[in-house]
Amino acid sequence: MTRLETALRLAAEGLREARLRWAVVGGLAVSARAEPRTTRDVDLAVAVDGDTQAEAALYRLQNHGFAVVSVVEQAALHRLATARLRSSDQRIRGILVDILFASSGIESELVERAEEIEIVPGLSVPVARIGHLLALKALARNDRDRPQDLDDIRALLREATIDDVDEARGAVRLIEERGFSRGRRLSEEFEALVAKKAT
Repeated sequence: MTRLETALRLAAEGLREARLRWAVVGGLAVSARAEPRTTRDVDLAVAVDGDTQAEAALYRLQNHGFAVVSVVEQAALHRLATARLRSSDQRIRGILVDILFASSGIESELVERAEEIEIVPGLSVPVARIGHLLALKALARNDRDRPQDLDDIRALLREATIDDVDEARGAVRLIEERGFSRGRRLSEEFEALVAKKAT
């Protein structure tokens, strides 16, 4: 079992014990949905009603050997957006676990629509759908600092159905309507990416 798989198993145990709904996003999800790629972290979206539930989730994960390294607040809503965790467990040394609570504004919808996939042998976990992954990658995209996001978008678009692209459009609109678009014209940017795929 790889360090990444072990980290995912430990985080999954903690979140299941906390009885929270969650889904794999990020590189692991892209690998499950589109094209296998390397990643050094585990990204999980967690549906919570507010910071009290988010803090309870972090407490539960700390009981599974994770320590909070940093947190980011969503400024507009004054909500805990993301927490980065690291474990002292030597089996997963160097692996980061990022927990997204209110990073995009669509965590609840994403988690609700996630599908169970056996992402590693013997471990089935909820994985975000292609449409939601496209929306998250469009939001995270920064070609100068994060070129992998554009590669992920291209890989996801190659696998996407018309319904997946429509789901992504709806998710991007929700991100904008809820004030999570980080000052960007996310819908326009996404449509430009879809148009490039069509050519």
